[in-house]
Formats: sequence, C-alpha cells, structure tokens
Amino acid sequence: MKNTIKALAAVALLTGVTGCSSDYLDQPPYEQVPVENLSQSIETFEAAVNGMCQTMYILWNPNATERYGNGEGYIQSFYGDSPSPDFAYTWLWGTQAQYQAWATMQRDDRSGGSYAWIYCYSLINQANTLLTKIDDVVAAENTKDFLKAQILTMRAHAYIRLMQVYGPRFEDSENGNKLCVVLKLEPSTDNEELSDYKTVMAQIYDDLDEAIKLYESSNGRRSAGFQPNLNIAQGLYSRIALINHDWAKAQEMANAGRQGYSIMSAEDYKKGFADPTSEWMWYNNRDRSNNGYYSWGASFTCNGGYASAYTWAGSGGQMSYDLYKQIFDKNNSDVRCELFWMPDKVNKYVNYNLDENIFWDPNYVQSAYLNMWLISPELTESISLWLKHNTPAGFSDGFGIYVYDDEDEASAGNPDFYNAIFSALKGAGYQAMVQFGAQIKFWSYAEDLGDCSHPFMRASELLLNEAEAALEQGDESTAQACLEELNKNRMDEYTCTATGDALKDEIRLYRRMELWGEGDTWFSMKRWNVTASRKGWVANDPNSGNFLKGAYEGTYPPSFANGWTYQVPDIETDYNQIINSQINK
Repeated sequence: MKNTIKALAAVALLTGVTGCSSDYLDQPPYEQVPVENLSQSIETFEAAVNGMCQTMYILWNPNATERYGNGEGYIQSFYGDSPSPDFAYTWLWGTQAQYQAWATMQRDDRSGGSYAWIYCYSLINQANTLLTKIDDVVAAENTKDFLKAQILTMRAHAYIRLMQVYGPRFEDSENGNKLCVVLKLEPSTDNEELSDYKTVMAQIYDDLDEAIKLYESSNGRRSAGFQPNLNIAQGLYSRIALINHDWAKAQEMANAGRQGYSIMSAEDYKKGFADPTSEWMWYNNRDRSNNGYYSWGASFTCNGGYASAYTWAGSGGQMSYDLYKQIFDKNNSDVRCELFWMPDKVNKYVNYNLDENIFWDPNYVQSAYLNMWLISPELTESISLWLKHNTPAGFSDGFGIYVYDDEDEASAGNPDFYNAIFSALKGAGYQAMVQFGAQIKFWSYAEDLGDCSHPFMRASELLLNEAEAALEQGDESTAQACLEELNKNRMDEYTCTATGDALKDEIRLYRRMELWGEGDTWFSMKRWNVTASRKGWVANDPNSGNFLKGAYEGTYPPSFANGWTYQVPDIETDYNQIINSQINK
C-alpha cells in the first residue's frame, strides 16, 4: 500500500483503516506528498495538516459498495439526523433510506454502517502519520506546537465520532470495560484488538488536554474555518465529557470554548445557513464544498440540486410535526418556527381561512411523499407568499413555485392572478409543491448543486452543553441563564423559570429545535438514554404525525439495536481475526 499522505485536499491515507482488505485501502489520493518528504519544509507539513482537515468535506469514495461521501456532512446527516425522531426525509433511497429506517445499525455489512468507520480511521491514520514526522520538521517551536495541537484535535474528533456511532452509552459501558473500537496511535494497518470504553475515553481526554496546552503556549492562529483551534478543542472536550457524564468538565469546556463567539440574532438565523455568522466556530470552506450531486447542500438544502429537481418527492428534509408543535405552542414568535411549512402557515399571509386540517386531507396531501398537492389557487398563493417572505437575500427559490413581487397586492390576496398561476403549473405537469414540514433553514447557491458552508460546531451547541452540564450538577440558575441567552435571540420576551425535570426537558427540547438538521439529535438522544418515537401520517387524523406511514414511523427504546450501537463493520471483521475472536468468544 502506498505510504503517502494527501497534502492539499482530502483523503490520502485510507490505509489508515485498521484491517487489511484490499479494495477500500488503495484509494488513489487526489494530491500526494510522500511521507518521507513531509518534514522537508514547514510549508509542506502545513499543507499536509490542511489536507487532513479538508477530509471533513472533500468528496471521496471509500469503497465500491458504498456511495460517495462528503466527510463530516455525511456523518451529520445520515448518522446524526436521518435516524432521529425529528428529521423526515421522504425521498432517500437504497443505503441512505436504511439509515432513516434504523436498519443500518442492526447489521455489519457494507451498506452504510461502514462509512463512519472508514472516515474516522482515515482521519486517525493521517493524524498518526503526521505525529510521527512533526519532530523532524525544521521550524519555530511555537509553530510546530500549534500544528501538533491541530493534529491531536483532529484525532480526538475522529475518536469522538467513533464513540458516538460504535461506542456504548455511559450507562451501558459496564463500568468502562465494554469493548468498542480499535485504539490506534501509530500509522499502521496491522490487525489490532478492540479497546474498552474507559481506555478510548482516556486517550481522547489525553489528546485534548495536550492539544489545549499546546494551543495556549503557542498562541497560534488558524488560517481557515475548517481547521481546529483552541475553541474547537474545548468544544470537542465538552462533547465527549457529556457522553462520559463528566459534568464539571463538560460545563468548564463548553463555557471556555464559546468565548469570543456571540449567539447570532434572529435575523441572522434566517439568512440561509450558507455562510458563517458570528457564532459559527467550525465549518467547511464553501469554495471547496461543491462535490456535484454528492455535495451536502445538493440533498439537504431546500433549494439544492436534488430538492430543486424533485420537488414532487423531497425538499431538503422535513421537521417532525411533534417537535414543531411543542416549540410553536410555547412561543409562536420563535423565528425557528418560521422556517418550516406547517399547518399554522397556511393562513399566515393570506385571508382565505384555509382549514389547517388540510395537512391530513388526502385531497391535498399525496401520501407517498407527504407533499401538498397543487389543488387550489388559494393554497398555491399561501405557499408562494410564505416563501416570498422567508427566502433570504441572494438565493433563488428551488421549489418551482411562483413568488409574487407586488407586496401590496399579494398581501391583500389576488385569487384571479393565482388562478392563472395554478392553471399554468397544473398544465405543465406540476402535481405537488412543498412537503408537510418542509424546511427552509438551509439554502445553497443552487447553480452550483448545493455549494454552501455548513457548520460542524456553533456556539449555540456549547451554550446548550453548558446548560445541560450545569443542571446535572444542580446549578439551575446557570442552566436557566444559558437558555435565556439563546432564546432571547430567537423569540420575543423569553424567560426561563423552569426547574428540576421541567428544566431538563426544556433544555433538551430547545436543543433539538436549535440544532435541527445539524447532525446532533440522534447522538444527543442516544446519550440521554431515552426512547425515540415517530408518528406516521394518517389521513384525516390531525393527531397523527408527518412521517411516512409504515416506512419510517416507529418507537425505538434505549435497548433497541444493542443500545443504539452500530456493529463493527465487516470490512474490518473480514480481515481482522483478533476482533472476531473478541466478538465471538
């Protein structure tokens, strides 16, 4: 296998996966720097570190049986969002649909469950290779220290992802003795055994402790938003500490990590989530995010390539009506609610008094994809004006719905005009417009098939981490203050007076709403050790939900699928008899 590392773009060393299968290990790197040349100059080494970081969002194909992936976006959407009870996505197919149906985590084959394994061990192997060479680089010590800190941060991040997917919950860890993933600290493809929970946790802590110390002593600065820095290391520390129920460390690191990043305003929240704001801490470089139809934005932005091409079947993802209603009923001025096509929107910008129950009327909703039939000019106008008032500046609507320009006439309603629009669209073959729960939170520069930035970490997450960790230690006033800091930027007149279990429920509820579509919900619900439930859509039953009946509805208790734990994939076990002996003993 080639002993090289990609320097200027993503995956170079897919030999970093622990086993020795032949097909997925020999992926050709886009650009290569031989390992023996890494220490030739600091510029070469910096380029290699930069390339490792870009693995998080540059297109690569792990093996012939797995679809192309885009790194972190794939992990967030297919592992963190698709199986959650808050995210509906009606036109996924094949492997992708299996994530949402909770089928992938129940088997060990190459259909989906292997992607996180390959992606994370690619990052780990690149990090290990760089760590073996950094001492040979001729450069100022503070420069080397900062680079080493970045490498350690990336290795810790990869192990955190592995623990989220393949690791047990804290409650299920058998006092830290349960086996989970392979701990590799050297760049090799030798077969190695699974390590236990406490050993992997200790290594993540060690990597982050050392990284933080090096960041602080080096006083270095990153050159791009996709690279880690001190704040990112602290934010990652808060993530793993929450998983490990290390509440004091989680609170400390969450608070430290968010310093210097202010919570974005309600106005900024509605700007499309395509470019960084004041609170984006870690994110991809939009200029390099265009991976064609495999871009994150092509599928998961409301006007991306797939959402635009298949308005009859998908629109970048839909929110669970159950989650939405809980938030809307608390405060209907919440800006986050404005970004989802839900029953309360049907009369918001028109005066037709349309019945909200049409969202469960099979004459208006097509049951195969839960999209709203183009059934009347009144409904067409209602959807059109909702989009008109909420399409961010600089973006074009990808739903194929006419957005009327005249504010005065549109707000008054113009059924004759919309009758013409309705007739023209119907004559052109349009059958449906926007799905029940469709999101317009995420937008892309659609002409580039989904070109957009996407956050890997925001200050809002760390604020919520801090609230949760504080409450677990009995510090209700800090938890309340954190919720108020967040929600005063999202709605009118929010105050938090909840205590005890009610406060815990409020923190969790607003976390699910705030971070919806950003790859957090399933991971959070796993560590909360709670049941996930989805209600299917039932015709003429407004008490039902908006998941496809039969396909994606269901109830998943904490015990489901071995405690929501993905199995070690067969790309590893087929070639690693050491692990087989551990699993099968």
